[in-house]
Amino acid sequence: MKKTLLPLSLAGLLAACSSQPQPTVVQQQQQINVGIQQVTGNTTDNAPGWVFNPASEKGLAAASCVDWSGNMAVDKPQVIAAARADLSQQIQVKASVLDKLYNRKVQAADGSSVGASFEQVSKQVASETLVGSTPEEIAMARIDGKKYLCALVVLDQTRETFDALVDASKRTIDPQSKAALYEEFRAQKAMQELEAELQ
Repeated sequence: MKKTLLPLSLAGLLAACSSQPQPTVVQQQQQINVGIQQVTGNTTDNAPGWVFNPASEKGLAAASCVDWSGNMAVDKPQVIAAARADLSQQIQVKASVLDKLYNRKVQAADGSSVGASFEQVSKQVASETLVGSTPEEIAMARIDGKKYLCALVVLDQTRETFDALVDASKRTIDPQSKAALYEEFRAQKAMQELEAELQ
């Protein structure tokens, strides 16, 4: 009897846990705002969640904010340019990680590396591909009592950017290794994690 009750009670507990409603977008935003307010101590602070956690299913994403001057014609291009600069930095950091992974693979295979490093060609590739990045979100935010204009910029040409890095480096990579390197490049890791891999 006890053996039967334990699985039934465990199943009931799991069913209860799985039936907990997921927070709505509004509830998630309220949680984010409460978190900001706890950090800054200012009860009027608020910002979209993507400001602190830029991510997109479409590809690489970056967010940036600039002080609100009251002039959208000035602030909007400035914040989009700042977010694109962050995307460029992401591409360069990811290229550095690719270099490390590629060199590790070449050393393990007792081979030699021929061609430019991914890091060497990353600035050129980044400047060429960032033209295709688009602002996906633009919103006002209040952080530490100050008004900001914020933008989320997405580069949905992740595969094309990766292929451009490989092509510009003139390195020969077998298809299986190329697929693994692409998955690493595409991964939405935090910049701190990527930088930690470089050390």
